[in-house]
Amino acid sequence: NWKFLDTQIYSVINSLEKSNIDIIECGYLNDKKSGEINTTLFNSTKIVDKFITQKSDTQKVVMINFGDFDIKNLPLQKNSKLHGIRLAFHKKDIPEAIKASKVIIKLGYKVFFQAMVTKNYSDLEFLSLIKDIEDLDIYAFYIVDSFGSMTLEEFQRYIMLADNNLNHNIAIGYHSHNN
Repeated sequence: NWKFLDTQIYSVINSLEKSNIDIIECGYLNDKKSGEINTTLFNSTKIVDKFITQKSDTQKVVMINFGDFDIKNLPLQKNSKLHGIRLAFHKKDIPEAIKASKVIIKLGYKVFFQAMVTKNYSDLEFLSLIKDIEDLDIYAFYIVDSFGSMTLEEFQRYIMLADNNLNHNIAIGYHSHNN
């Protein structure tokens, strides 16, 4: 339930920075249910910023589950210590998630575009999504095994489809759950 003492949050982020981790996801932005202390469920970037030092080259990211945070409440990236947003969305929300990504990019953030429950996409739907985002300046596109039920063959198929059709300037990521 995102419950961590503020001292723990700072300690984990600081330790990961010292370990030269390239990108650290610091928590989850949600303006519908969040707290201000002892949680990584944040209602604003200002709360996340208090845990971030500018002493390293490590990029800091937060997750937004599409619909749980009003993108209009994101400040310009230059006014935040965050570098990127991992935008998770369901298939039914693709058009709106693409619009939200454009806004996030315009604000100066890197976008990590995460198609939840990728296993529910047919090959044609997956390729259509790739085509829809090829001109977006997203940083990474994620294949997501939301329930830990994706087989190795399914995973390899989605990787092959993404690798052979995604703009090569976009990194491919994998997000797994429960496996």
